[in-house]
Amino acid sequence: MVRDVVGRTAARFRSGVDTLRGDGRGRILTVVAVGWLLVLGIRVVLPALLPQVKTAFDIDNATAGLLVSVMWAAYAVTQFPAGMMVDRIGERTTLAASAVVTAAGAAALTFAPTFAVFVLGSVLFGLGSGLYAPPRVTVLSRIYPDRDGTALGVTFAVGNLGAAALPLVAGALAVWVHWRLGFGFVVIPLALVAVGLWVYVPPRPSGQVRAAERFSRQTAVRLLRGVTDRDVALAWVAMTLILFAYQGITAFLPTYLIDVKGLTQGTASALYGLFYASGAASQWVAGNAADRYGERTVLAAVAGFGVFTLAALPFVGGTAALAVLLALLGTRLGIGPVGNGFVAALLPEEIQGAGYGLFRTFYLAVGASGSLFVGVLAEWGWFDEAFLVLAGVTAVASVLYLFLPATPDEHTHGSDSDRDGPTDDESVAGTGGGTGGGLSSAAEPGSDADGENDRTTD
Repeated sequence: MVRDVVGRTAARFRSGVDTLRGDGRGRILTVVAVGWLLVLGIRVVLPALLPQVKTAFDIDNATAGLLVSVMWAAYAVTQFPAGMMVDRIGERTTLAASAVVTAAGAAALTFAPTFAVFVLGSVLFGLGSGLYAPPRVTVLSRIYPDRDGTALGVTFAVGNLGAAALPLVAGALAVWVHWRLGFGFVVIPLALVAVGLWVYVPPRPSGQVRAAERFSRQTAVRLLRGVTDRDVALAWVAMTLILFAYQGITAFLPTYLIDVKGLTQGTASALYGLFYASGAASQWVAGNAADRYGERTVLAAVAGFGVFTLAALPFVGGTAALAVLLALLGTRLGIGPVGNGFVAALLPEEIQGAGYGLFRTFYLAVGASGSLFVGVLAEWGWFDEAFLVLAGVTAVASVLYLFLPATPDEHTHGSDSDRDGPTDDESVAGTGGGTGGGLSSAAEPGSDADGENDRTTD
């Protein structure tokens, strides 16, 4: 009995790996995932090194929270331009440019002589890393039309492995060499990834022209209609609340463990890495579960579980108990690939890049204030209360997810009159209106002649 279950599980895993590797797509997935590992990993190094940054520049918790919010705000404002760049010049150029600018930002953080220059470096880093997120999703959705949840789950999981490992590396460098090397050691790897992205990521098909090529009033109307759609707006509110809580947790978790729980820098960094390692595993599982059982169920369940784990944090002490709790708390990161892929699939194909970028700009900009919120409360001596508030915010998001359609296939774009005939922009896009449930266009492998994809439950 057990042997049969293990055998079926192993066969299923091998089948999934073969599917992801087929037709040369494995190299694309690998280089995109490694790039995300570095981009996400170094972005969470800043919270891990926040105690050293506070000491070096003599700043308080509120200012430190503002610093993290500024970096994430810079990350947010690039989302819409990145989406437009995807529609106009394709994912390959956008991803490669992101890696180069991110490397420049990491170099600036390494050598900043004053806090003002350090802030400018964090802004540059935020701008560069922000360019990576939209094309990371759209390129994988394009090349994996029927396995987008799994491919995105792999990429998000690899990113969280970076988020687990890089703070440990940065913490070790801070203790044994100098904290600035915690930012500097990724500069060369990012440059190498930029080359790999340019070599392996395929350019946009030459015959595919999206609405961004002729951005007109009609395109703007469709874009506005797409992002203000009831389901998209509801998903926006839920994702914003989840990100607000995420920002508050991750920006100050190492500082909280050191200042409130009494842990050492090394132990706090290790538990911070454990949080992201757990997130990596949960994202793989959540991506597969969403493909099988539907996004709404997974989003509501993972967010609901995250309420209890976060609410327990102020009441748990001791290294072993905190390790168990933070491993459970990390499961909330499974929301990322499912929520992002779900929103992208809700948008019409011809405005998907720009619409997804605009969506991310607003939800990231608002959610970025979570770190400032926790920083201010921490400065007032209300660290525990801040985490309890974030648990309540997560509870609201869990309820909102229940009002979304079970899968993107159940969502329709616009009114019937909108689908009576193609507009000029729809003709330019050449995608058949983009009403399919998947994320790929009609020109992509695995889609049928009508430009609609079958989202399998395998």
